[in-house]
Amino acid sequence: MKNSSRNLLAAACLSAGVVVAAPALAQEPPQPSAPAANQPSEPAAEAPAVSEEKLQSFVVAFAEVEKIKQEYSQRLQGAGSEGEQQQIQNEAGQKMLQAVQDKGISVDEYNQIIRAAQTDPALAERVTEAMGQAEQ
Repeated sequence: MKNSSRNLLAAACLSAGVVVAAPALAQEPPQPSAPAANQPSEPAAEAPAVSEEKLQSFVVAFAEVEKIKQEYSQRLQGAGSEGEQQQIQNEAGQKMLQAVQDKGISVDEYNQIIRAAQTDPALAERVTEAMGQAEQ
């Protein structure tokens, strides 16, 4: 049972990067993506080594991002108009970005860890273990 909850936790962790990445990318000027589309295995080759300190910062930031996602998901369901929904999404995105940065990790580092954990089983296991220890 504990192993299945760890797998669920890891899956949740990996999906969180999409939420944080989207607002971050929206703030940056668009960059050509065609070369990246032609090289799907390149990010795995560039996977950075993740220090224990960055891993702990990531885990704390991830927990905070999840709280924000839950809070704003409820608010989003109660939104009346598309404009109100957009405002709630923007506010949530800003809070998530701030939460990550406040935990001693950049948004880029946060997203790099998520991407690397998707292609590196050893890192995924480290993330899962750190998350399990943080819950205790």
